Amino acid sequence: MRVSEVRRAGLGVLLAVGVAVAGGCGVADAVKDAAPAADKPLGPRDTLLASLPDASTGSFRFTVEDGETPTAGEINAGEQSYRVGFRYREPEAGFTMLSDFLVVRKQSWIKIRFTGTKGLTGLPELPKKWMLLDPAKVKGDDVPLAYDNETDPGEAGAVLRAIVDVEQTGPGRFAGTTDLTQQGEAEIVDAARLRALGQKAKAVPFEATVDSQGRLTSTVVRIPAAGKTKAGRYEIKYTGYGATPTPAVPAADQQQRATDKAYELLNA
Repeated sequence: MRVSEVRRAGLGVLLAVGVAVAGGCGVADAVKDAAPAADKPLGPRDTLLASLPDASTGSFRFTVEDGETPTAGEINAGEQSYRVGFRYREPEAGFTMLSDFLVVRKQSWIKIRFTGTKGLTGLPELPKKWMLLDPAKVKGDDVPLAYDNETDPGEAGAVLRAIVDVEQTGPGRFAGTTDLTQQGEAEIVDAARLRALGQKAKAVPFEATVDSQGRLTSTVVRIPAAGKTKAGRYEIKYTGYGATPTPAVPAADQQQRATDKAYELLNA
């Protein structure tokens, strides 16, 4: 399951919590596009495609900012594990929900906590420990239950494979345009915004950077204003290559089985 899909699952949990207060997580590309022969320098587009992380990259941190659901975590595709955390603010009730999913091979855990809850009722009481999920108790397919070849949690590949034009603007720096109509399931923009963009969606400005070892470090898509929606940006950062701790199975005293309340939220 893609991290972008896990983000939507987390948003579903927030919506379920919001209702309670009012009343009272695909597979990213594991194989890079084929690069030209190694005996000649890569062009800008192929340099960027070659910079995408894969199963041999090792551990790194990632952040995704889209103006709505800030996301951060760590991943090590070689060890088949990742942790991804989200922060959502419920504008009407005023509280913030922080949720984390941890996936290690064929197991997954969730942790949810709330801040800004003073004076509120109806919020579920949940353990502070990691809650191990039982696949048999999870409905639907939008909650991560096992590692599924995720290598590119920010969906940078969806931007770079759809490049319309690009040039190198400095050491490790690139700029160009990308076709968001080819984003697939990445949802860099949602369907409604994509329709509003119209022809603009076929050549949206982006910038990208790579480090001295040719590894992708950032991708920024600058989304034009469309309809009633202001201009925005979708920003991915990949940092801490090789120096980031690999997400691992929690210690026995740091985990427990998920509670009925947790399943109610996930299945809402």
